[in-house]
Amino acid sequence: MTATPEELADRQREARHDLEATEKAAAILHRGGANAYDKALRALLPDSRDWWQEYVEEGEYPATAEGLADFIRDHLEPLCRSMESEVRHQEAIKVQILGEGLQVHRLEKLNRYETHLDRRFERTLAMLLKLREFR
Repeated sequence: MTATPEELADRQREARHDLEATEKAAAILHRGGANAYDKALRALLPDSRDWWQEYVEEGEYPATAEGLADFIRDHLEPLCRSMESEVRHQEAIKVQILGEGLQVHRLEKLNRYETHLDRRFERTLAMLLKLREFR
């Protein structure tokens, strides 16, 4: 909420860099080849590698190229995309949180039209009911 424009720009660069590193690692694994696992692991950022190691130690994924590809697809890439999107839309989120996204003064005219149409509809319905009674 109190981030300066420079801090937001830094966060955007970091999020973009993390997403690019993740996409690069996924591309390396997709191409395959000799040492694809090691190359993809080096392409990841240190925090992502540490997170991967935790999953391997807990036995959730095998320390193989397929396991790393699954980890990237299931956990890392969605998180990176979410973070990048959040940072990209930070200003809009801030405006919405502060209640500035909905400008009530602009809805006043629309509210008058709605009231007018409601009244007109009630009159028309009443007239139709009276005409029905006369038959």
